[in-house]
Amino acid sequence: MAGRSAAKAEALAAEFHCPFLPLEELGDFRVDCLINTTPVGMFPDTAASPVGREILPRFGLVVDVIYNPLETRLLREAREHGCAVLSGVEMFVRQGAGQIRIWTGMEPPLARMLTVVRERLEER
Repeated sequence: MAGRSAAKAEALAAEFHCPFLPLEELGDFRVDCLINTTPVGMFPDTAASPVGREILPRFGLVVDVIYNPLETRLLREAREHGCAVLSGVEMFVRQGAGQIRIWTGMEPPLARMLTVVRERLEER
């Protein structure tokens, strides 16, 4: 576990019984997955990335929970380095689908929801 706030990341790592390391030491390790849960790279500051591109080859998978833009700088650079990537669109839509289930008891049209969200975001 690494994070912009060392104290918060360390506490979260302890809660999940996993190792903690300062964000600036992330480049010294090879791990399976990098998950960005920060707003770094989100519209309107799309030129930003939470990590330097030089460490991206250390990850097999890079996930960015940001969905606006559809492809963040982090995901674009990770893909260029051969990483598998996932954007936040799927998570965003599935959260909405879960809310529909809870509030209405109905099964939401997940495929349609994904299509509509992608179309609307691509219009920007």
